[in-house]
Amino acid sequence: MSQKKLNKKLNLLFKNLKIKKGDKIILHSNIAGILQYANINNSSACNFFFNYIKRYIGKKGTLIIPTYNYDFTKGKPFDRKTTLSQVGEFGNYLIKKHYNNRTFDPVFSHIIFGKLKKKILNCETNEAFGDKSIFNLILQEKFRIICFCCSSTAMTFIHFIEKKMNVDYRFNKNFKSFVKINNKNIKVKYRYFVGKKNINYNLNEKKITQMLKTKIIVKKFGRFDCSQIDTKTLYNILKVKLEKNKRILLK
Repeated sequence: MSQKKLNKKLNLLFKNLKIKKGDKIILHSNIAGILQYANINNSSACNFFFNYIKRYIGKKGTLIIPTYNYDFTKGKPFDRKTTLSQVGEFGNYLIKKHYNNRTFDPVFSHIIFGKLKKKILNCETNEAFGDKSIFNLILQEKFRIICFCCSSTAMTFIHFIEKKMNVDYRFNKNFKSFVKINNKNIKVKYRYFVGKKNINYNLNEKKITQMLKTKIIVKKFGRFDCSQIDTKTLYNILKVKLEKNKRILLK
């Protein structure tokens, strides 16, 4: 498929997901969604998709891409330039080219582009889902969460809601290691609301989609599902559900 035709397919998808120029989005993605239509390598697919999204939301929009890595919890140091993402090829492509746009959160780092970049880079990074973290900011700013060709359970923002509601299958745990800042290894204490080992804390995609009903938009893109919901709506719905049943999100 030509890039022109792929552009048209993406335009239709983003229109159906109700994404507009100037929107603030956090994007969970699977680059296989692009590769199913384009006979190109992973790097070219990432480059095409990145340029497409930036162009689509424009200069007044803001784009956040997860680049999570969990090795800090095992005592390994974090360097935003060299520590690779463990949640997809797209994030690693962007780290190579734009690591200065990456936050210093040693576990839940993100790469930021657009209007709110400076504000987001100033968020605190010593607690994964704290009240001054990036997750609280995207709630206040009513970001749209897009899951491009991946499960809606990829929405890490749900873990922020779980912490706010103090679910009983997770608990606060402190980790210590080093974060490289200005070419110096700084010892950091990091707080993370982790799942308890004796409980299956995996999220149930089907149940969550049913809870969200018409508030989440789900559209097909080839053989994959894509979805969109804003953070305020997601927070308000799941907050009410969790008040009634602390384990309602689980399998």
